[in-house]
This record gives sequence, C-alpha cells and structure tokens, in this order.
Amino acid sequence: MKMKRVLSFLVVLLVLMLAVVPAQAATPYRTYTVGTTPQLVETQTAYEPVRYMTDFGDVTLDDPQDMRLGPDGNLYIADNGERYVLVISPKGELIKTIGSKKTLRSAYGVFVDDNLNVYVADQNGNQVVAFDQDGNVLRTFTKPDHPLYGDAPFKPNKVVLDKRGNLYIASQGSTNGIVQISPAGDDENGEFLGYYGANTSSVSFVMAIMQQVLSDEQLSLLGSVVPPSVTNLTIDEKGMVYTVSPADDFRVLRRLNVAGTNTLNVKAWVRNDGETNAAVAVHPSGSIFTVTNSGTIIEYSSEGDLLFYFGSTGTTRIGNFSTVTGIAVDADYNLYVLDSQQKCIQVLQPTEFTNLVHEAYTLFKDGKYAASKAPWTQVLRMNSMFTYASVGLGEALYRENNFEEAMDAFRNGGNYNGYSDAFWEQRSTMMHDYLGTVLIWLVVIIVAWQVIKRLNRRFHFLDPIGKAWRWFTGLKYVRQTGFCLHMLRNPYDCCYGIKREGKAGWLSACVVMLIFFVEFVLNKYFSGFLFKSTPDGYYELFNDAVLVFGVFLMLVICCYLVCTIREGEARLKDLFIGGAYALAPMLVFQPINLLLSNVLTYNEEFFITLINFVSIGWTVVLIVLVIMYMNDYSFKQTLSTIIITAFTVLVMVCLMFVLYVLISQLVDFLASIYGEVVYRFVKKV
Repeated sequence: MKMKRVLSFLVVLLVLMLAVVPAQAATPYRTYTVGTTPQLVETQTAYEPVRYMTDFGDVTLDDPQDMRLGPDGNLYIADNGERYVLVISPKGELIKTIGSKKTLRSAYGVFVDDNLNVYVADQNGNQVVAFDQDGNVLRTFTKPDHPLYGDAPFKPNKVVLDKRGNLYIASQGSTNGIVQISPAGDDENGEFLGYYGANTSSVSFVMAIMQQVLSDEQLSLLGSVVPPSVTNLTIDEKGMVYTVSPADDFRVLRRLNVAGTNTLNVKAWVRNDGETNAAVAVHPSGSIFTVTNSGTIIEYSSEGDLLFYFGSTGTTRIGNFSTVTGIAVDADYNLYVLDSQQKCIQVLQPTEFTNLVHEAYTLFKDGKYAASKAPWTQVLRMNSMFTYASVGLGEALYRENNFEEAMDAFRNGGNYNGYSDAFWEQRSTMMHDYLGTVLIWLVVIIVAWQVIKRLNRRFHFLDPIGKAWRWFTGLKYVRQTGFCLHMLRNPYDCCYGIKREGKAGWLSACVVMLIFFVEFVLNKYFSGFLFKSTPDGYYELFNDAVLVFGVFLMLVICCYLVCTIREGEARLKDLFIGGAYALAPMLVFQPINLLLSNVLTYNEEFFITLINFVSIGWTVVLIVLVIMYMNDYSFKQTLSTIIITAFTVLVMVCLMFVLYVLISQLVDFLASIYGEVVYRFVKKV
C-alpha cells in the first residue's frame, strides 16, 4: 500500500514536470512593454517560438544575409555563401533557387516585386541583378555615371522596389543616403534620381567646442564626424520606405515619405552594448518590427508606439538567437527570423494575448471604435500595466463623446495629449451645463455680502470677528511673518527693517520656509495630471525636505562666507531671513499655479508658463537685491559675489560627495571585519 502511494506521487510529479518544462523551453526570453513612467515593464509573452528550420530538402543555409516574404507567401533568402536566392515555403519546403556563382559574386540583399521578379544586391560585384521568377537575368544595375553621384563607391547591400519600379539601394559605407534609381531611360544602368533619406550626423557638446577651438588639421587627427549609413530597409504598400541604422537616437527607425522626410518619432530603447539594428519588416496593418543582430525584437504600432520588446541571446536552442540578419512577418503576424550564425530560420507565433491586442488595434484603425472597446478592456483585464491598451480604450471612448471615462483611460495610459483633449471637451460640457447656475450663485453671494456689510454698519455684529483678526495679526511672530510680503512692494525698506529695525527674526524666517516647503510639496504631488512632474502615488517627502532646506542652508552659509571675505556688512541672520523673505513671489504665485494646473489644459499652458517665469524671475531679482542691500555692495560686486558663491557651493558638494564615499568604504570595511570575526568565532564554537 505504501509502495503504491510512492509510485502515485512519482507519477504525478513526472506529469507536472512534463507540463512545466515545455512552457519554459518555449520562451527563453521575457517580454516587455511600455509602462506609464515611461519605462519598460514585463508583460505576457507576445510571441512563442514554434519552429526551427535548418534543412530544406537537400539544401542548407551557408551564409544567409537577408530575407523577404514574397507576394506568393514564400520566403526568399539571400545566401551569400552559395551566392543565390533560396526560395522556400513558410513550412520550410524547398521550392527553387535563383541565381548562381556564375551570375553573382555575392548575395547580401534580396527583394521580390509583385511580378515575382527577384532583385539581388551583389555587394562584391558592385551591382544589383534583376531575375525573373524562372531565374533568368532581366537587367543589371551598376554604378551610376551621373555627375551628382560623385566618386562614392557603389556597394549594394540591401535593395527594395516601389510600385513605380524605382530602386532604393543601401550601399555599404554610404553616408550620402539611399541611392535611388529609376529603371526608365536609355541608360542601361537606369536613371540616377539622387540620394534619398540621408542620416544626419550628431555632434556632442565637447566636439562642438573642439570644432570652434581647434584647427582643421587638429580636427582631422580626431576623425571626421559622419552620419551612419543605413543598415537595412523595407517598403510598405503605400510606398513608405522604412530604414534602420546602427545609431542610438531617432535614426534607430525611420519612415520616409516620397520627399525623404522622416515621419516617425521613435524613442531609442536601451539595448545591450554592441547591438546594432539588423533588419526591419512591416505588417500590412502598419505594425513595424525591428530586430537587432543579437535578436532583440521590437514591435511598434504604425504611429511608432512600442508594443512589445523581447528576444534573447544564448545557446543553440529554439527561441535563442546568435547573429540575426533578417526578419519577415506574414498576414497572420507570424515572425520569421533569419540567423546567419546558426544558419537557420526560427518561426515565432503570436500568443492569444498578442492576437487580442492586434484585434483591438485593427478594429480601432478601421474606425470601429465601439467594437474595439471590448478587446481593449479584455487586454487590460489580462494586464493592467499594458498602457497602450489604456490609450486605445481612451481613444475609443473619446470618439464616443464619453470624455470622463476617456480621461481616466488616458491617465492610466500616461497619454497627456489625449487627456488634455478629453479634459477640454469635458470642461466645455460642464461649463455649458453649470455656467448659468454658477453665475446665479455668484450674484447671490455678492448681493448677500453687500447686505451683510450694510447691516454690520448699523448693528456691528461682525465687530468681534474683526477684533479677533486684529489681535491675531498684531501678534509679534504673525506680524514678522507677514512682513515678508513687504518684500514685494519695497525690497530696500524690507531689508532695512530686517537688518536695522528687527522687524523679522529667525522663527519668522523658518515659518516662511515651512510655508514655502508645504506649497512646494502641494504643487509637486497635487498639481493637475497634465502639469505634475511625478507619477501618481509616488512620494519622496524626505528627499524633498533635504532638497529645499539643505540647498537653502548651503546657499546661505556659502554666501555668508564669501561676503565675510569680501568685507560685506551682512550677518548670517540677515542673509538667512532675507533669503527666506525673497521667496515671497513664490509664496504668492504657487497657490495660483496649483489651482490653475487643475483646471487648465495644454491649450492654456501659456498662463502657467507665464506665472512660473514671473515668480522665478521676480525671486531671482529679490535675491540679488537682498545681497546688494544687506552688504551695501554695488551691482558689480553683487554679481561677482554670486558667481563666487556658486563656485563655493560646487566645491562643497564635491567635498561632501568624497566624504560620503570615504564613509561608505569605511562602513563596508568595518562590516567585513565584523563578519569575518563572527564567522571565525562561530567556526571555532
């Protein structure tokens, strides 16, 4: 009986292991999407590897460099090792080969047009060769002899064709852009239309300074700053050309219109060191897929929003990649990834979650907003952190004029522009519904107040309140605290009152700083969603206190030390109180800013920008005047004192950082000694 229980337990354990192991082996990578921060957050697996193809009948891959999905649904692979194009079915069945070592010196790029003509980028042969579907050579395009082409080498690396038959050729090392050639004309090489969609060079701040300081000879020793060349490209049904480049900025992915202007604004997501963009593919719906040489695959929407980020590098197993050189996507969102090092094609299939995202996305793009709400909602049930679904749901609700719920959806998705538009409409609706009522109540309040004032003149029933108010404002510390507002009207008189007449003290200055800190916190965490700088639910009050009070004390102390050396007349008390009272414009305008941030949209952002500019500028002017009046300085002496103070603060920050590092190392050293002593003591015991 006991043996039967043991056997039953082992059988159950084996079944569980068999159920778990395939799920782990199927996806050796994690999938990420964009959070509200925006940062990458983990989400459900988007694509699962389902097939690993290495043998195609009696043919294997040698050095595959590019891959396209043809109009016939077959895969066309440019194999540089065998110098031909291998045509296979999506299931890996060999159909035919096009080209040979007699007609091609290399095969780095391939493209298939609607007539199933195959164009091969022959880099070593300095040509692009066009074949018909039977493998016969139709035409050869060599280096253009047009004067505008110049002396640049012609090393075709990748090639695509538009509906008009124009070729777009990415030439290796070309910094002028994509070579555009029309097959029309008498010239057998076609007509050179010019360079298209060139990348621009980015110059660092240090290099910009060097260019102004160093001579041409010195700059030549540093090397020239040239834009990167295009790594790979593709084209969609509308004739838009998509390019990827080995760069870490906006050139990571571009969508070029007929004029060669980039129409995408894509963020460069962090990749591993050494990764470069290898290929790009476009789904008929507009979704864009990019892949790096180490197998990091990113799916973007047609607007450039990141949907999924996944992929891994590792051992030779399904789902891991080594050196990726091509990617293709079919109508069912199946991905085909070409790996030149493993000499294989891996097929990735979308999961149920991904199909749901694509369904909602397609319905929304087709204008079926009501129908897209259900799948968007289901996506959010499966993963509430999938912000793109929140944005899609918000867009659908917005087009149904359900602005209040659209605001919530946009807020959850971190879409500020959508929230602003929905808030504008919701506010207009509220004003239309309640403006009359508000005006009536406003008139009632004004009339009531006038009646109360007239009755008070006769019966004096408000005199106790007025008396209590005068008593409160007459208190010493209340009067000293309120004296900070005098800084707005007459800075010189306020400084004189602080320095000579004792109209302010340490406590009143501390109260002013405390009020400023409270307003600072309220503006940081309770401003309107559109103008708040911190995410919802994120608080760091200790850091805020250190920032406000620590920076203020450091500035005051450094300024006092500098003024003492420069024969200034101000005491530390004078600078502390004067500096606190100089914040009076911020005390007045921050509450107004807080109120407006909760009722304004991006259309009225100018008012908040103006208030910030006025309050900060006014405060800076008052600080300069405080230093000038307290020390009896000239304007020139004041400016030099401020510059020296700023330098002193920088030195103090560096010293504090060095001290922090030394203390940290000392603590780690003592902790390691303590751990060693405890370990040896326990070992002896």
